[in-house]
Amino acid sequence: MLNTIKNAFFTGLRHWKIVLLVYFLQLLLAIPLAMQVWHVLEASIGNSLEITKLLSGYDHTVISDFLKVHGGSITPLIGQLRWVLLVWAIFSVFINAGVLYTLVKKTPILLAFWTGGATYFFRFAKIAVVFLLLLSLWSGIVLLPYLANLMVNLETMASEKTVLGYFLAHVLLWLVGFIYLSIASIVAKTAIIKEGLTTWQALKRGLVFTFRHFFQTMGIFLFFNLLQLLAMAIYWWLEGRSGMVTGGLVVVFFVMQQGLVLLRITVRMMVNAGLIELTIKDTNV
Repeated sequence: MLNTIKNAFFTGLRHWKIVLLVYFLQLLLAIPLAMQVWHVLEASIGNSLEITKLLSGYDHTVISDFLKVHGGSITPLIGQLRWVLLVWAIFSVFINAGVLYTLVKKTPILLAFWTGGATYFFRFAKIAVVFLLLLSLWSGIVLLPYLANLMVNLETMASEKTVLGYFLAHVLLWLVGFIYLSIASIVAKTAIIKEGLTTWQALKRGLVFTFRHFFQTMGIFLFFNLLQLLAMAIYWWLEGRSGMVTGGLVVVFFVMQQGLVLLRITVRMMVNAGLIELTIKDTNV
C-alpha cells in the first residue's frame, strides 16, 4: 500500500493544471454569494454595533435580537444560498467526472477534463443520487435511534459523559459508513470509465470492491486526509499565535487560506489516484 500512496502523491502533483482549473471553477461559483454577503454587510449589518457583541462569544439573547433587527437582510442570503447549492451540486458532478477521467486516462490536460465531464455527467449524476440515498439510509439507521432516545438517556444515565460517549460512538460509526460510501462511489465511477460498465454494474462493483479491500482503501483515504487536517491545524495554530492584526498579516493569512483550498483539491486528487490504482490492480489480477 505504501507504493500505492507514493504513486498517488506524485500523480496528484502532476495534475496541477487540473487542480488550478477546479480551484478557479469553485471560485467562480463562490463569487456571486460572496458579493451578496458583502452588500448585506456594507448596507446593514456592517453598520450595526450588534456584530461586535457576537464576536465576543455565544449569547442566545444577542443572537435572537440580531436576527430580529437584521432578519430582512439575511433572508436574501438564504435564498441566494439555495440556488448556489443547486448549481454547486451540478458542477460538482461535472468536476468529479472530469477529474476522474484525467486520472483514469492518465492525461492531465485541460481538454481531457472537459471531455470527461461532458461524457460522463449524466451517469455520474445517477450514481451521486443513489449514494446520497444510501447515505441518508445509513444516517437514519445509525443516528435516528440515538436521537429518539436522547431525552430518555439524559434522564436515566448516571452521567452526561456517558451520553456524550454514546454520541461520539454513533458519530464515529456514521463516519466509517460515510467514508465507505464515498470510496465505493469513486470505485464505481472509475469502473464506468475504465471498463464501460452500466450504472448498476458499477454500483455493485464499487460496494463489493470497497468491502473486500476495506482496510487498504480506508488507509489511503485517511492518510491523505490526515495530511490535510495537519496543515489546517498548523494554520489555526499560527493564526492563534499572531492573528490578522495588521494589513500584512491579513494578506499572509489570506494566501495561506487559498493554499489550504488548493491543498484540499490536491488531496482529493491523490485519494482518487490511489483508489484508481487499487482498482486497476484488482482487475488485472
